[in-house]
Amino acid sequence: MNAILTDLNVLVTSGVLKAVIVDDLTKVNPLDRTWPGFPSAVIIPPTLASADYEDQADNLREYTWCIMVVTTPDNMPKDDPTYLAGLVDNVCAVFDADATLQGTANGGAMPAVLEPPGPVSSNSVTFVIFYVTFKARQLVPAGIK
Repeated sequence: MNAILTDLNVLVTSGVLKAVIVDDLTKVNPLDRTWPGFPSAVIIPPTLASADYEDQADNLREYTWCIMVVTTPDNMPKDDPTYLAGLVDNVCAVFDADATLQGTANGGAMPAVLEPPGPVSSNSVTFVIFYVTFKARQLVPAGIK
């Protein structure tokens, strides 16, 4: 998770994102929070998709990560119809440039897959969100030798 946070914070430094939030799963609705600014990215804890013995000493785990990028219609430039596509490209590019998540995904990270962007209403606020999901593999010591 730290590598993902570091990668996304590059986009905060460059002004593409206003904030990166690590979701601690204490909210029933991940949109129910005080937002530090838009657009923001929310790192959702991973699911363990598989864990298979690679050999007698190693286990290959595959984690599925999901990053939710959130903005509002008011924070999207009215004179730039490519804004949302550019935001998608910027978020995906940061992971394309770090195929091993700074070495933590020593089994490699599969390309990001985008879930379609769209409006979502929550607590009478309309958000525009999209998800970037990807799989990262990590080779870890096996329980048996």
